[in-house]
Amino acid sequence: MREVTVGIRDTGIKAGGIKVGSSKDTITRYEKLMFETAVRVQKETGVPIITHTQKGTMGPQQAELLISAGGDPNRIQIGHMSDNTDIDYQEATFKHGVYAAWDRMGLQGLAGCPMDSGYPVMVELMKKGHASRLMISHDFIITWLGRPLNLPEAALPLVANWHPGHLFENIIPELKQGGVTDEQIDTIIRENPRRLFAGA
Repeated sequence: MREVTVGIRDTGIKAGGIKVGSSKDTITRYEKLMFETAVRVQKETGVPIITHTQKGTMGPQQAELLISAGGDPNRIQIGHMSDNTDIDYQEATFKHGVYAAWDRMGLQGLAGCPMDSGYPVMVELMKKGHASRLMISHDFIITWLGRPLNLPEAALPLVANWHPGHLFENIIPELKQGGVTDEQIDTIIRENPRRLFAGA
């Protein structure tokens, strides 16, 4: 609460959102406490809650927990949904009225989700009417505590597209080829993030 209303440490910079996460295949008692605490802060301040899911699990359960604790679905984004290409998993999350973020573009190889199976799922979700609650972005890190990231050479092909241009150079053209419209693209990369932070 202090970081949202006063500032982070002594910087005076106020947090514009709260990040919470859960484990693979479970939400532990401690994690549940963090989710419920985040909702309490959201109720008083209106800040969005953004989540971390682990290995494509617990998205629907996170949404249910946050909503049942009184969270505002218009201010909740369930993260790393791109780690699971099961349509039922995706729709079970959307049914709670929250936003779902496909936010590991360029990292699918390391995250265990091959992107060639992900594009058709994203297209199908938009055809089913979920564009108004879907977001896509990078999970990109510029520096690791001020030093370069040293990946094993064998991992380099898995992150060949881990760069800021990937979204516009590769992903959007693939989605358009699948029938996604310019209006839908604008919705998922611009309007939905705006609405998440505006609470609309």
